[in-house]
Amino acid sequence: MINIHNVTKTFGDNNVLRGITLHLEQGKVTSIIGPSGSGKSTLLRAIIGLERIDGGSIAIMGEHFVENGIYAHERACRRIQSRMGMVFQHFNLYPHMSVRNNLTLSPRVVKHMSREESDALCTGLLARVGLSDKIDAMPSSLSGGQKQRVAIARAMMMEPEILLFDEPTSALDPELTGEVLTVMRNLAASKMTMVIVTHEMSFARDISDRVIFMDGGVAAADGTPEDIFGNFGNPRLSAFLGSFATGT
Repeated sequence: MINIHNVTKTFGDNNVLRGITLHLEQGKVTSIIGPSGSGKSTLLRAIIGLERIDGGSIAIMGEHFVENGIYAHERACRRIQSRMGMVFQHFNLYPHMSVRNNLTLSPRVVKHMSREESDALCTGLLARVGLSDKIDAMPSSLSGGQKQRVAIARAMMMEPEILLFDEPTSALDPELTGEVLTVMRNLAASKMTMVIVTHEMSFARDISDRVIFMDGGVAAADGTPEDIFGNFGNPRLSAFLGSFATGT
């Protein structure tokens, strides 16, 4: 569903992505773990086009988004991007709009969805994330966990085939993390294709079909959760996982 071949990205003298090649399957949950600065978020942003790569190819469901460093024309890029949704670390809700308007704006503007249709979809998705009673609330009245659940519902409003999550719980207090992870587990159970950059190791182990460990701009380890979290043959991976086990 997502084919990434020899993707490179440099910021100045910093080679953030060093020839990444990955093939991610439809209906599967892939978690990307690794230390800060390893290229995890840059890779995720490159998949959806928020970060332009320097070289390599990215194809989404058989359609080239970028091929050998050359992007498709603008209309094709927009079409490919519309098949994906992204949930950010810091929610990115419009603070001056109600929850309802945050959810219905893009479908009405981009997909020309009617008010009735967008309201019905909004109501259903808020029920799915447990926030039916917040439909007319302003973001300032919501907890961090509620804001992130609204952000997930907003991403789902565009009816994407792929959902990307960039550290969706890292801005939350620990007691609010569980409510967001529950929503994500429910999405995974529905066979939504998901790519998740996360520091929640137990969550990555429990929810994922596949886990990729990035280090120094490369995919240093790649396998099932059992492969990754039971792997003591890779010294760098063992040190990384050990830091979570010891809390360092």
